[in-house]
Amino acid sequence: MSGAQYDAIAGQYSDGKASPLRRHIEAYSLFAMIGDVSGLQVLDLACGDGIYSRRLKQAGAARVVGVDISQGMIDLAQAAEDREPLGIEYVCEDAASIGGLGQFDLVVGAYLFHYAPNETALQAMLDAVAKHLKPGGRFVGINENPEQSLADFPGYAQYGFNKMACAPLLDASPLTYSMVSGRSMISFEVYYYTRKTYERCLAAADFRDVQWLPLSLDPAGAEQFGSEYWQEYLENPPVVGLQFTKEVAL
Repeated sequence: MSGAQYDAIAGQYSDGKASPLRRHIEAYSLFAMIGDVSGLQVLDLACGDGIYSRRLKQAGAARVVGVDISQGMIDLAQAAEDREPLGIEYVCEDAASIGGLGQFDLVVGAYLFHYAPNETALQAMLDAVAKHLKPGGRFVGINENPEQSLADFPGYAQYGFNKMACAPLLDASPLTYSMVSGRSMISFEVYYYTRKTYERCLAAADFRDVQWLPLSLDPAGAEQFGSEYWQEYLENPPVVGLQFTKEVAL
């Protein structure tokens, strides 16, 4: 896995976080799953420009560390921290090989595991999450939908992106996302894994209480755009919520 694909498009990708989809479904669902972070130690993996790291700190987290493999993204996050210091630490490192950051009550990963190019890398990511979670600590994130079929891919252009893949969908099959940001089209590649593979790797990392959760719509988004606008996305979600807990040693 390389951060190069994001170094070149960091600014454009960051601008996409302001889209209605990101505000009214992604962020709304993610923070509903996270709940109260008051006083918690939080690790934000694949933090990008730090948009969620900042929200976590503003919501009362005692410590927030943001990690991303792209130096371009970390530069944007650090620039925001420099403009408005919140005490967030940012680290440019691969989530599959991080170390020495301590243990956290909560690890957040919005779009993390689907960057693993093979099952070995996926397992390394999950092992790194386990290493940085306190016993009983939670992971909460947004992940590629392992139940989605190729037939469900069309229909996302109205939300500013397209998702493409070649048949058949197998473990480590590449998926290409193309997004409109301003007047530019940007593309990046991620990887598909079955739910069975995810859950085998989660078990190997000693995680329990695994939950795959549908994303939900902010009532403000329904009021602003109308429920019909969101129907295609919610009926054929390209991503879902994922949360699990680190096993407590007896």
